[in-house]
Amino acid sequence: MISLEKKQKVLIDFHQNGKSQRTIAKELGMSRNTVKKYIDQDLLARKQDTRKLPISTNSVMPPAYKKRVSPKKALTKSAMRRICEMLKQNKQKRIRNMHKQQLKIVDIHEKLLDEGFKISYTTVRNFISTEEKRHREVFIRQKPTAGQEIEFDWGEVKLFIHNKYRKYSLALFTLPYSNQRFGYLYESETMICVQDVHVKCIEYLQFVPAVFTYDNMRTVVKNFIGTEREITDGMKNLSLHYQFKIRLCEPRKGNQKGHVERSVEYVRRKAFSHCDMFTSLEEAQQHLAQTLQKLNSRNHYLKHIPHHELMQEERQSREGSLSVAAFDVSELHEFRVDKYSTITYRQNHYSVPEGHVGEYVKIKASAEQILIFNNGECIAKHKRCWQSHQWIMDIYHYLQTFEKKKGALAQSECLQQAPIEIKRIYQNHYIGNERDFLALLFYVKENGNLEKVLKAVNQLKKNQRVQLTTEKIIFLAEQNSVTVKPVQKSDEVASQSIENLSVITALFDSKKIEVLH
Repeated sequence: MISLEKKQKVLIDFHQNGKSQRTIAKELGMSRNTVKKYIDQDLLARKQDTRKLPISTNSVMPPAYKKRVSPKKALTKSAMRRICEMLKQNKQKRIRNMHKQQLKIVDIHEKLLDEGFKISYTTVRNFISTEEKRHREVFIRQKPTAGQEIEFDWGEVKLFIHNKYRKYSLALFTLPYSNQRFGYLYESETMICVQDVHVKCIEYLQFVPAVFTYDNMRTVVKNFIGTEREITDGMKNLSLHYQFKIRLCEPRKGNQKGHVERSVEYVRRKAFSHCDMFTSLEEAQQHLAQTLQKLNSRNHYLKHIPHHELMQEERQSREGSLSVAAFDVSELHEFRVDKYSTITYRQNHYSVPEGHVGEYVKIKASAEQILIFNNGECIAKHKRCWQSHQWIMDIYHYLQTFEKKKGALAQSECLQQAPIEIKRIYQNHYIGNERDFLALLFYVKENGNLEKVLKAVNQLKKNQRVQLTTEKIIFLAEQNSVTVKPVQKSDEVASQSIENLSVITALFDSKKIEVLH
């Protein structure tokens, strides 16, 4: 085989120098037949226009032997036909949701050997790879329109709340046009939570996108009827209220809502990869909101404009779409109050104020709170608990009962769930004196001034000579009008001293005694 340079020398001598084939062969030490072959190929190629053909000019093509196409001995037509039949069976199983029962390449090879074919695994693998390439899916690039669509999806987040490992669900919305994101953490993925995050997202955006895109989650799709899918009643009600359309992805086609599909992983990593320990779920919610605000302030990777500014364009394009009040996300139920003055909802007990044992009350359960009604009046409010077999008790619902059963206070579930400041006051100052402690709780319940009571307790604790009693706490809590005018040109220590003296003087005047007990 001659080199490309030698071939080009033959063509140059023939076309430019006008040498004969015999002379060229003699000077270059080549066979005249070889020289004739390359000259004839070049003369034929010069008559052909190769600009629109997948070949290069003949003069720059290196010499090469003709490829010999030999018949395949192992991969015969019958073997190829049998492999294609088994690939077709795999396709039918994928349609019937039988993915785990498909034949792998090694299974196909073993089946061929059992049927008498003498063929290697590599040959089968290469043929299957070639066949599958012919049927690879083609994807269509989309160009989003402002305000036209929003995508929704769930993602799992693992956090430590109060040093306890918990799993939470991250509900996330993404606008394809602006890449603006909105997210919220929930303890469940029920219909109530889905509706609640929709209401929160629409209130945040201040407009309603024309189309909401989902995958086939159970809270959106009720059931499959052939190739048709039936939307759940809850999502129908929500879409009718806000007048938006629902678009569903095809099964196992997450790419059809690719913006939010990637956003779940992206937001989860940005928000909770470095920080995953919080004192409460509310703190985690605040951290997530701050992270999303930071991400939304970044520039769009193509438009080079901040995401929140692009979202303003979408809001303008959908101006007037939000013309209704917020959707009421709640469930209405009626329950009977048991002997513990509680109602049971979703395997959890919620306390009801005294005086309703045996009566039927209505509850309105949303994603974050439980409202209890009697004769149209809200008599109790609780934070919703998403765990099971829990007792959610309010100590103020049982004060009259504790007056009759004072000994039950110390070990009661109510006291265990009371605010930590209330428990601390009881443990430090009222053990064995439940009567006065209940009087203090009655005062807090009637006036709703727990902060003032705590402030009064702290003031009394500063003076060790003063005994802490309910009367003194109530007196100091009511001294809103007793204020000390700031003294000009006085330092902070002097001002605090004057305030302390005024408080002590008020105590002496109220009791009209010489020594405080």
